[in-house]
Amino acid sequence: MSRGRRILGAVMFMCVAIGIGWWQSSRTPVFPELQGPLHITTVADPTPTLISDYPGSGKHSVAIWVNDPDSSWLGLAMGFKSIGLPFRLVSDVDQALEHKVIMVYPSLTGGNTTPDELSRLRDHVGAGGTLVGFSVIGGGMSSLFGFQQSAEHAVRSQLEFQDSPLTAGMIESKVERTIRLGDTTEADSGLPGTHYTGAEQVVAQFEDGSAAVTYKAMPRNGTNEGVGHAYAFGLDIGHFMLRAFNGRFANMADTYVNAYQPQVDIFLRVLLRIYQQGEPDAVTLSPTPHGKAFTALLTHDVDFTRSINNIADYVALETRFGVPATYFIQTKYMTDYNDRQFFNPSRAETLKLLIDRGMEIASHTVAHSNEFSRMPVGSGDEQYPAYQPFVRDFATVENASMMGELRVSKFLLDSLSGTQIVSFRPGHLSLPEPLPQLLVANGYRFSSSMTANEAMTHLPFRLSHDRSYGRQVNAYEFPVTIEDEQGSLTARFDEIVALSNQIGQYQGLVMLMIHTDMLGEKLEFVERYLTHFYDTAWFDTVSGYGNWWAARESVVTDVVDASADSLRLRINAAQALDGLTLRVPDGWQYNAGLEGTRQIGELVILGRVDGRAELLFTR
Repeated sequence: MSRGRRILGAVMFMCVAIGIGWWQSSRTPVFPELQGPLHITTVADPTPTLISDYPGSGKHSVAIWVNDPDSSWLGLAMGFKSIGLPFRLVSDVDQALEHKVIMVYPSLTGGNTTPDELSRLRDHVGAGGTLVGFSVIGGGMSSLFGFQQSAEHAVRSQLEFQDSPLTAGMIESKVERTIRLGDTTEADSGLPGTHYTGAEQVVAQFEDGSAAVTYKAMPRNGTNEGVGHAYAFGLDIGHFMLRAFNGRFANMADTYVNAYQPQVDIFLRVLLRIYQQGEPDAVTLSPTPHGKAFTALLTHDVDFTRSINNIADYVALETRFGVPATYFIQTKYMTDYNDRQFFNPSRAETLKLLIDRGMEIASHTVAHSNEFSRMPVGSGDEQYPAYQPFVRDFATVENASMMGELRVSKFLLDSLSGTQIVSFRPGHLSLPEPLPQLLVANGYRFSSSMTANEAMTHLPFRLSHDRSYGRQVNAYEFPVTIEDEQGSLTARFDEIVALSNQIGQYQGLVMLMIHTDMLGEKLEFVERYLTHFYDTAWFDTVSGYGNWWAARESVVTDVVDASADSLRLRINAAQALDGLTLRVPDGWQYNAGLEGTRQIGELVILGRVDGRAELLFTR
């Protein structure tokens, strides 16, 4: 036999041997003692979210008069919860007029509002109140809002904020100033709404120069003793937010990830500032606990053999700083196109290390396939070891289902770690439409499955059934801000610091996704980031912050027994939480009421709130 033929034969033998090894590793259970989960997972039918599902804050909050319950009011409610703006959803003008700041949504027209109601709203502004009208058409209200004519339009593709006292110090860059409403690569892409002409003061305008947001100040009862405020918005912000939260805007962000894309947050901050302008006793909730500048969630994707081998080095670094992190671990017990199987009984010590050091273990699927969003939903009875997804190539996966990826990965991590896994991230951030309800059905509460740029927000938010518009589920999304695959982390460090500080302007969320596939630069970046922000940011795990966030969402506040020089602030929380941080008006001084509470300027950092608390202030 020639030397060449001998080499060819050896290569063929090796290929056959490797193939047999792959076949055996795919069919021989690596955890022979485990089988499950044994129960069948069923998905609950969708339930419409009702106005009554949102208990309102007190009369010093914003009143949202919803005159069409089939509208996208839920977008406003979700956004206000995220930014910490207290609100009360009301159904008539009498309830609305109990508040100083009123928003009429989704439209304020001569057709859906009686002459008497319009007159009372006008008198409210004349008495020093604030009125925000969405889609203001007819009813003789143009003079109140300071424009001459209004008309509906089918499509507008862009909204741009102008320099004004309302936006001063908040809108300072092009990405903050310009809000895209449609896909710039498609003709006639955009959103419908209302535009205003002949406006006295323009807060924002559409791309054709017509006013998108107008403002007029009205002297109080014809005197110079303060003013009332009237704003007309020409965009359905509730609908805009729902589309963004559900990942329904394509090609809207400048970049997919690693950049500041606060379009939803700008709208929320503008509305929050209108509330603070019109309500002298405005109290808002910080999105970050313990008075910190922003929340930083350090997360690691473990989806490669080297990745799981490197965990100990990352844990050692984070333990030295006393910072907990979340490890999204792929339970890879199959050998396929992506890698050889690396999740086996020898990894039990690694899981124990993570638990012992206060880290969170989370699911990163079984197959880590880019096709997760296109897999069949599955039957809900998928079990290890019979469930054997096989990744053929980047665009092909066999014998896999969404249910199987969620059920089996959680079962294995639950069984081997002795903890309950509640956080999930799909491979490649592949985002299926039914993911929200599948997460809940399988016992997950927290998701990190899309980027902040896709959602156009650097704040967490509640998920909705089928990523739709009116049916919330009991799970939350914590979108990814920074990842490690687009260029050197060392070269980008200053940009990442600047991005974190921009989000810190409103105490938002910075979610860092760092793969543990290598040490060196990535490990050095983690150390450098922790060193830079250790004293200013709140570091937590996804579930740690997620549990706090869910408790914060249940908080309602009310100012009671207010006098010229003192007041009581009542706080109700359905779940106990520590470190809830309030922003109070200038001049308020905390006196007593809750052990462990302290004040730093306008921030009041609360001790443990367990059900109900009352805080005493002077002013």
